[in-house]
Amino acid sequence: MKCLISEPFLPVYQLIHILQNVHGVGGALGATIAILSLGFSCWMAFDCWKRQGDAYWIWLILFSGGLFALIYFFTQYWDGSRIEYGLWKRFAEGGRIRELRVRARQLNTAASYEMLGDAYLGVSKNEEAEAAYREALKRHPDLFDGKVRLGYALFQLDRVEEAWPLLAQAYEEKPDYDYDRLLWNLARCQAKRGELEDARKLYEHFLTKHSYSEAQIEYAQVLTQLGETEASRATLNELLEDIEFSPRYARARERRWAREAKKLLRT
Repeated sequence: MKCLISEPFLPVYQLIHILQNVHGVGGALGATIAILSLGFSCWMAFDCWKRQGDAYWIWLILFSGGLFALIYFFTQYWDGSRIEYGLWKRFAEGGRIRELRVRARQLNTAASYEMLGDAYLGVSKNEEAEAAYREALKRHPDLFDGKVRLGYALFQLDRVEEAWPLLAQAYEEKPDYDYDRLLWNLARCQAKRGELEDARKLYEHFLTKHSYSEAQIEYAQVLTQLGETEASRATLNELLEDIEFSPRYARARERRWAREAKKLLRT
């Protein structure tokens, strides 16, 4: 009897059906793909359960023929990695960027170009972001947000000497701007410029407000460059302890920074 339930939504039944009808090389290949798909889905479902994720995620992962397992892999399992913020995010934001680009050409306003720059900056297309922010500033030279984000883009392009005056001036006007992201980027900028003592002070000020693992690792690297090896090791060990005793979902999210901290401690 033909199964009345759609196969793509029932990977277990699909696997059983394929295994019962293995004939020749094609059948063996199909069975192998089905087994790998089921194994991958179970792996992602188990990871979701470990992180105490929502039950609907587990349901979708197990009963979508591997589709939502793949989506979960990129959006949750690799959370905080270059993969999500690179390829996956660019794909997700591609349509919106095309729409903003058309709108900017039509409206020809500072605000429309600033929004386009923000979209480019969000997917790390920093050269395009720089061009968009410069177009916005042509139309509105005193645009505070545009100047700051132009500084962010220039910093990401490793043009720290150009980024520094924009970020420093903005910090003097609004020290708490952008939930202290401006402060963090200012610290990074000074570290790259070789102004290590100033970078140290800025990082210490930032870390009194936030406990981002990435910022703690950058701070430890500054301490190492200043020759304060013990203080650097203490910072990294404290970070590893914090990660170790954090909830399971947080440990999974911080794995990348835990590996980086261990690598720095070895060297």
